[in-house]
Amino acid sequence: MELGFFQTIEEKDAFLFRIDGRVKTVFLLVCVVLAALVQSIVAAAILWAFAVVLYGTLKMPWRPLVLRLIMPFSIAWLVFLSVIFTHGQTVWFVLLRHPFTLIAYQEGFGLGLLMMTRIMAAVSLAALLAFSTPMTEILETLRELHLPRMMIDIAELMARYLALLEDTSSRMHRAQHSRTVRRLTWLEQIQNAGAIAGRVLLESFERGMRVYGAMASRGYREDQKPVPYYTERVSALSLQKCAALAIVPVVSLVLNFLL
Repeated sequence: MELGFFQTIEEKDAFLFRIDGRVKTVFLLVCVVLAALVQSIVAAAILWAFAVVLYGTLKMPWRPLVLRLIMPFSIAWLVFLSVIFTHGQTVWFVLLRHPFTLIAYQEGFGLGLLMMTRIMAAVSLAALLAFSTPMTEILETLRELHLPRMMIDIAELMARYLALLEDTSSRMHRAQHSRTVRRLTWLEQIQNAGAIAGRVLLESFERGMRVYGAMASRGYREDQKPVPYYTERVSALSLQKCAALAIVPVVSLVLNFLL
């Protein structure tokens, strides 16, 4: 399913799809780190807008990006609310007086807005990388960057079997729902969700043991050298395109030091 998805999107004439996966992965990961470290709201907002604009060039529906950002936005909003009422000394306004006082601070508003913008920018850039680059290319790029091989192997197996585990969880939920003749209470729904999650984890462990046994029987060893995925050198055109895109992060970095 995932392979077919990437085969479909790669047929589109989008700017990012024509950039080498190694260059694109390194560039966007650097942008993610930059978005997480900037101390200026303007710089973080520029990186966020940069990610949204680049996603628009992919000619893909906006719904997948919005769904990816719902949970991070909820977390970012909670961080913003927690900081605005707990950090600072200059009182901005008082929200409640009874039964307890809830004071908002000007310093907390600025810090909370900065943290929320940084979270959204970093998550949007990471989502852009996931949507524009097959997982295989991302992992092989990280492998060439000499990240721990065990970490890469585990991530690769997780990516390959994530859809299978999701299908298993969906089938178990439908089977359990079909055997229910009455509407469950919220407590029973939580118990059922816990039971399904535990069963899925157990089946995942058993499936992982079977997969490892099958791989070992076919000659797999943890210390063996993997076959290189990339056989060609990075093209100069990909580097030029990446250099053109790097203008925006550089501008945001300059503004971060100036503002």
